[in-house]
Amino acid sequence: MAGESFTPVQYEALPGPRLGIGVLGYGFMGKVHSNAYLKIPYSFSQPAAYPDLIAMCGRDAARVADLAARMRFRGYYTDWQQMIRDPDIHILDNCTPDNLHHAPSIAAAQAGKHVICEKPLAMTVREAAEMLEAASKAGVKHMTCFNYRFIPAVRLARQLLERGVLGQVYQFRGRYLQEPGHDPAAPLEDVWYASGTRSGILLGIGSHIIDMARFLVGEIVAVSGLLRTWNTTRRSRAGATETVTADEANVAVVEFANGAVGTLESSGVATGHKNQHTWEINGSKGSMYWDLEDPNHLYVYSDDLAAELRGFASVSVTTGAHPLQVLYLPPGHNAGWEYGHLHALHHFLDCVAYDKPVAPYGATFEDGYRVQVIMDALTRSSQDGRRVTLTY
Repeated sequence: MAGESFTPVQYEALPGPRLGIGVLGYGFMGKVHSNAYLKIPYSFSQPAAYPDLIAMCGRDAARVADLAARMRFRGYYTDWQQMIRDPDIHILDNCTPDNLHHAPSIAAAQAGKHVICEKPLAMTVREAAEMLEAASKAGVKHMTCFNYRFIPAVRLARQLLERGVLGQVYQFRGRYLQEPGHDPAAPLEDVWYASGTRSGILLGIGSHIIDMARFLVGEIVAVSGLLRTWNTTRRSRAGATETVTADEANVAVVEFANGAVGTLESSGVATGHKNQHTWEINGSKGSMYWDLEDPNHLYVYSDDLAAELRGFASVSVTTGAHPLQVLYLPPGHNAGWEYGHLHALHHFLDCVAYDKPVAPYGATFEDGYRVQVIMDALTRSSQDGRRVTLTY
């Protein structure tokens, strides 16, 4: 029993708009997005809006009920079509596997819900175009969740590029490396890109490095690519031999509209690498590089310094002067990987609550569609052995 001095708090009385959230999917991304919504109210002194966790949805009633309770949702659904009809839900957050992004996102937009969808936006260019068309026609806000745009060091890099600190950009080189498929004896179920939706590495993590190149340097206008699959069969835990067609690694040469060139690489067989996402940009006046394994630092070289002082400086992007800070972490206290999603979802809440544009810092369905076009072109380039000029 509470003591005499106990006074219950009134969460509903907090000032500011409230937006009802429906999260579709209870896997890894469903957990990550729900965690971000829970953190938003205390991560900012004045949140743009307060997320009201209305419902989570998943096909397995026991699993979705368990996670919905842990994440403090009001309830759950096992049918996404019923969840979309819920009038208390203003935003559908689609955290399903890649092959389930298409139909629920379109239906939600047509029902007047604002839509966040995990990357890649779809499995094909046609699906992505249909999703973009539906969201645009409905007039709802839409965002593809390319969360690395919202890492403070990456946002600082974008700002420095906008200010011309690097001068004319010459080159971008980026890579995203993981190792889950490096062992040919690994069970199929342990190799995420070859099991489940079997999306492959290019869609799974290559999409991130493509979006990063576009976000920092500009539009990609031509590509030459090479995709490879070495382990064309794998054994399942049940002992069956399964054919694997999903790509295990890819490399690309890309040309940007502003004249810069780039190399992109992603791999699921990079032995020893758990989750390395890194890029470097070289320009006429300086260079920058960043590594997800050291996410709070941006490394910057500038010709503006005296010759004897020139060198790559490690900038700890953790102070109030830097972009995308959460105020409950004092300066110098590192933020983790999950804060990219926290900033991304807070940005979307702000856009919905105050009718702000999602772009250019957030990736819209237009961005998701363009990344899909680039991935399709890379696949065709690999098949045909030729350079592909892009048409969006």
